[in-house]
Amino acid sequence: MRNIISEKNETNCCGCGACSKCCPRHAIYMEEDKNGFDYPKIDESKCTECGKCLKVCSFEKKEQSRKETYAAQAKDADLEENASGGIFTVLAQEVLKRKGIVYGCAMLYENQNLVIKHIGIDKIEELCKLKGSKYVQSNLKNVYVEIKRHLEHNETVLFSGTPCQIAGLRGYLQRTYANLYTIEIICHGVPSAKLFQNYLGYIESKEGKKIAGFYFRDKSSGWKLYGKMILENRDGSQKERYFEPEESSYYQMFLNGYTYRKSCYFCPFASEYRQGDITIGDYWGIELVHPEYLKKYGGEIEKEKGVSCLIVNNEQGRTMLAKYGSNIIKYPSSYQQAAKYNAQLVQPSALKRQREKVMKLQKQNYACVERWYQKRRNRILFVRKLRSMIPKRIKIFIRKIKV
Repeated sequence: MRNIISEKNETNCCGCGACSKCCPRHAIYMEEDKNGFDYPKIDESKCTECGKCLKVCSFEKKEQSRKETYAAQAKDADLEENASGGIFTVLAQEVLKRKGIVYGCAMLYENQNLVIKHIGIDKIEELCKLKGSKYVQSNLKNVYVEIKRHLEHNETVLFSGTPCQIAGLRGYLQRTYANLYTIEIICHGVPSAKLFQNYLGYIESKEGKKIAGFYFRDKSSGWKLYGKMILENRDGSQKERYFEPEESSYYQMFLNGYTYRKSCYFCPFASEYRQGDITIGDYWGIELVHPEYLKKYGGEIEKEKGVSCLIVNNEQGRTMLAKYGSNIIKYPSSYQQAAKYNAQLVQPSALKRQREKVMKLQKQNYACVERWYQKRRNRILFVRKLRSMIPKRIKIFIRKIKV
């Protein structure tokens, strides 16, 4: 048994840490590799080969579920701070109103640095910490242990995370709880916190300012991918800077799939094997799949505010929506329709050769990554410019030849 957990490698370990938290002998610890990702290590002198670590391993578990799929949006909600349709916010608010605890990923400014980690909150005023997308692998630390303690005290817990984090939580708990609700995000993959910190450090060095805030999805201009960072001067004054994804090497490489944990490209949960009670994410392509649901065509959903893909995976998910989801507008869809423009519902992100290059360069420093990225970007911009100069009639002629 020891050999199996020892052989966990880059392709079949998601780094959830469930194995290290469940070991009764504290023989397993998580260690960061050269690319900044955590993997389990065993202290052979403490291991008794009890096999508990294998029982909780999230990558060993798959469950097919009966699903109900919807296009959804929160009613009467300020959606600017939410990445898509505000579904998580609505459910979290209701749980908090009823004295429950909500766990999710937060980006916090601590000790002059932005830190990405899971935290638990019990006040609605703190919910802002959990809103928005964070395209970084979060640190779970002792979250599984804390959640179990809350559950054993009959407190309601809502946990939001990636499918593998939820699978890890279920594995660690080793039983079901009626007072536990889980929401998984549609996940493309996760870069390491180390890469993100190196990127922030590079920007700070270049600008001569601290980054006090970073937002991957700022919706002040609508449901798009624009980002925002808050730069802080030495006198404490701050300035907001907006940017398109390709203006940020870290952001664009995430969207291109160059920087994920290796196991993300082999993820067993990028399929119909969903782990959360409900699954949420952007309903990309809603105007093509379900135009009748949008306000401009007579429906109730305002596309500009963001639209969620909402998948109910089990009875606990149905209970969650019935109990906490009265402020959600939802229209029926299907898993196949939602997956049409959300490939991660049916397959993992493709492993591209550029990933190896980025991982190799980041071991030197982020400036090397940035130079490589800008060189590629300049080539792409040059090709775009050339294409824009080709007369329309020539483009049509070329397309006809290709056909």
